Amino acid sequence: MASTPANAPLIDLLGETRAQIVALLHDAPCTVAGLADAAGLTEMAIRRQLRELVADELVTGRTVRSPGPGRPAVRYRLTPRGERLFPDRSSDLADDVLTFLHDERGKSEMIAFLRWRQKRQQAHYAEALDGIGELDDRVERLAELLSDDGFLAEATSDPDGFALTQTHCAIKEAAAAHPQLCAFEAALFREVLGARVTRRETIASGATACVCHVEPRTTNPTDPTTTRGAPDGHQG
Repeated sequence: MASTPANAPLIDLLGETRAQIVALLHDAPCTVAGLADAAGLTEMAIRRQLRELVADELVTGRTVRSPGPGRPAVRYRLTPRGERLFPDRSSDLADDVLTFLHDERGKSEMIAFLRWRQKRQQAHYAEALDGIGELDDRVERLAELLSDDGFLAEATSDPDGFALTQTHCAIKEAAAAHPQLCAFEAALFREVLGARVTRRETIASGATACVCHVEPRTTNPTDPTTTRGAPDGHQG
């Protein structure tokens, strides 16, 4: 990982070392070893700074399984509060694109774009989930992938299956204006998990997190949540 220079306001707010760590984590989640290598510091120094950043609720850590032999590693990432240290206009761009397609080309063209986007995401996640058979392992791995993509996701067990929770959404304003985004995301989860997925809450609708309930897919052909393919724009 290449070193990321921190800007002056961040340095004034956090100090040079913590600002550099936050800037690196803004690029991508990282382990202590990766941060130490990128920043040119010892792991002990990085851990000391991370403790303060975690205490300030700017950074959080998540233990992830190693792809090979060895102990699990803790991967650190910015919290939603930490992300707010950086200007983000991605929601405005997403809203502009969807509004343009809807208003200038018609709803069908907007849906076609969302279907194209879903297929691209599906290929990305399906490759990472390939070879993982058990549903609980698949949900946990998907949560890790979503977290790596900035959605701060977590998989937990509940009485009837699993809860897939995302506590950050960079495009929540766009999703509030275009709920089809949430519907296509739920459809994506159904496809890559091969499971029944029910959307319970969304940040776009005012909840504190996006929550999906996941359980093994039924064989009832009349169950709409078992239908494969993209939605028509209704939230799932």
